[in-house]
Amino acid sequence: MGDFFLLFVLFAALLLLAAYLLWRYWATLTSLSPDEERFEERIAALNERQAHRYSDEELAMPVTEEDAWRVMVERGRRVARREHSTGDLMRRRTRRLTDGSSRLLPDRRLPRKPDHE
Repeated sequence: MGDFFLLFVLFAALLLLAAYLLWRYWATLTSLSPDEERFEERIAALNERQAHRYSDEELAMPVTEEDAWRVMVERGRRVARREHSTGDLMRRRTRRLTDGSSRLLPDRRLPRKPDHE
């Protein structure tokens, strides 16, 4: 009878040791550094904002052709405005450089074509 009891205690101790080692292994796999935790929180906040961007009514109602056309026209105007402002900026830079009034190179003059050509 004493041998069975000793065998039972030994088996229980081995089982508890295995459970403890598995628990420690799982804890090291699932633990996050403070940087990883902050990253996870930022991603969760981003997902939360994205999830609530549209109301349920907007998601349930399909977009009408008129609304789709309006969105397309607004986006086209934004692109045209951006291209127009970029073109204005390039023209101003070109004009400033060709005026000879460049602050970086005050004595430099652009070469001119000879009159006899």
